[in-house]
Amino acid sequence: MLDRKAVYFVGYASGIAGSDSGSGDGPAVLKNSSILAKLNKKGLAYHWEGLIKSTNQSASILDKITEQCTKLAQSVEGLCRQHKFFMVFGGDHSCAIGTWSGARSALDAEDELGLIWIDAHMDSHTPETTPTGNIHGMPLASLLGYGDAKLTHIMKAYPTLKPENICLIGVRSYEDGEAELLKKLNVRIFFMDEVKERGMEVVMKEALSIVKKHTSHFGVTLDIDAIDPADAPATGVVESNGIPGKDIYKAVKMLAHEDRLIGFEIAEFDPHKDKNHMTEKLISNLITLVTLGETYD
Repeated sequence: MLDRKAVYFVGYASGIAGSDSGSGDGPAVLKNSSILAKLNKKGLAYHWEGLIKSTNQSASILDKITEQCTKLAQSVEGLCRQHKFFMVFGGDHSCAIGTWSGARSALDAEDELGLIWIDAHMDSHTPETTPTGNIHGMPLASLLGYGDAKLTHIMKAYPTLKPENICLIGVRSYEDGEAELLKKLNVRIFFMDEVKERGMEVVMKEALSIVKKHTSHFGVTLDIDAIDPADAPATGVVESNGIPGKDIYKAVKMLAHEDRLIGFEIAEFDPHKDKNHMTEKLISNLITLVTLGETYD
């Protein structure tokens, strides 16, 4: 098991893949957060590896995202090869393309990577199905090998993920095109109705069995919009009737002793929409839960 009393933070300081770029300021706010600065009092040593953003201002959005995701993938790969536990903070959820491409690249060729995707949305559009053209609605499809080749083949010549090694939790807003893709691939989706009916802890237990069955390691990516806005208002695409904060805490706490968990990602935190630092505090709790198994406050 990786030592989680020392955690390495990487910020993906970009919101250009969405319709509202406010999430791009999330990593810098977290880096300068007085709330996160107190994490060491809990016995957690953390190190910032930097904030990633595009350096080519004249490039297209696609090329900027490709550049950013490549840099992020290289950073994550390096941390994984050094057996360091990482946490990535977005930015919009296009960061997942870089994060998990890098994590997979660090594994041996015969190994597979599992991924739990906690989100109100499926994020599985391709350029042919997207109604908006926003790339933050495409990262899971890209990781599965569907979409623009610039994004599907970062760090490798094959898809990052296999559909049988992933699952989605908390979905409640989606379009037909992305739903058809995931149905064709037989990806397990725990829609919000099922989460409410069975309970988040039961769902997480089943999700863990899926992502660990055929893999050597797994990761978790959490979009803030998966959580009910009453508990986490700071996100760009607000969806009501989400996972209550207390339930997401219980689920994330279950990860604290998972020895095959390689890293954790939090995306779509828009600090401009926070209320009394509610979401910032929630993120602090998620950090200490996944590392130490206890809440920050």
